[in-house]
Amino acid sequence: MNQFVPVYVFLVMATFLWGVQPVIVKTLLTELSPLWITFCRYLGISVILLAILFFSNGKAAVPPARHFRVLALMGITGITLNNVLQFSGLKFSTAMHCSLVSATTPALTAVISAIFLREKISRIQWTGIMISFFGVTFLVAHGSIDAILHLSFNYGDILFLGSQICWAVYSILGRSVMRELSPVTVTAWAGLAGTVATGPLLFWDGGHGVSRMTSTGVLSLLYMVIGGGILAMTWWNSGVKTLGPTKAAIFINIMPLVGMTFAVSFLGEHLGWREILGGLSIISGVCLMTQSDHLSDWFKNLKRVESSVRH
Repeated sequence: MNQFVPVYVFLVMATFLWGVQPVIVKTLLTELSPLWITFCRYLGISVILLAILFFSNGKAAVPPARHFRVLALMGITGITLNNVLQFSGLKFSTAMHCSLVSATTPALTAVISAIFLREKISRIQWTGIMISFFGVTFLVAHGSIDAILHLSFNYGDILFLGSQICWAVYSILGRSVMRELSPVTVTAWAGLAGTVATGPLLFWDGGHGVSRMTSTGVLSLLYMVIGGGILAMTWWNSGVKTLGPTKAAIFINIMPLVGMTFAVSFLGEHLGWREILGGLSIISGVCLMTQSDHLSDWFKNLKRVESSVRH
C-alpha cells in the first residue's frame, strides 16, 4: 500500500472539518468576539496537547530553544492573525465566501515560497495562480467591473484573503521545524504562542466574555477546540511534514465544497452565479498549479509522439 495513503486521508479529514468551521463561527460570533473565540479556542487546544505531551514525554516535551523563534512566529501568523482576521471577516461577509477564499492557500503558499525560499514556479503554475487570483478578485468585487476599477471590495473578503496569507506563512514555517519536531509538538507550542500573543489584545476588545455563552455556544467552541483545532491542525501538520506545504495545500480545495454545502443547508446562504463562477475559477487555477508537473510530463510525451510520427 502506498505509504502516503494515510496522510491523504488525514488531509481530507482536516480540510472537511475546516470546511464546516465558518458555519460554526458564524453562529458563535453572536456570543463572542473574534479575539475571544481565538483566545478561548487556542487556550483549550494548547492546554490539552501540552498535557498529553508532558504526560508521555516528560521534560522532552519542551522543544529545543533554537525552535522558539519559529514557533512564536507560527503562533502569531497561523494562530492570532489567521484566526482573528478570518473570524472578523465573517462579521462582514458570508461563510460561503470564507470557504471559497480559503481555497487560494496553495497559490499564496507557492508565491510566498518563491519570494522568500526562492522556489521555482513554472509557467503553468503562474497561469494557475493568475486564474485563481482572478476568481478571488471576481468574488470580492461581486462580479462588478466598477468595483474592481474603483477598488471597492467587500471588507470581509479582504480580511479572509489576509487570513490565508498568514496561514500560508504558518505552513511554510511549520515545514522547517517539523524536520525535527512532531506535528503534535508544533501544534501545541505554536498554539500556546498564539494564545499568549492574543491575550493582551483582549484588554482592548469590547466583545462579550465567556460568561454569557449559551449551551449552543459552548458546543460550538468545543468543536473549534477538538474538531477544527486539535484533530484538524495535527492532521494538517502531519500532511505538511510528509508532503510539503505546496502539495498538502491542494486538499484545501475540499473546504469550499464542504463550506458551500453547509452554508446553504444550515445558514440559508444564497449560492449565486458569482459564487459559482468565482469558485470554479479559484479551484481550477489551484488544480492547474498543483498538477503542473503532470501536465508538463504530458506535454513532453505529446511532443515526443509528434516527433516520432514526423520521422
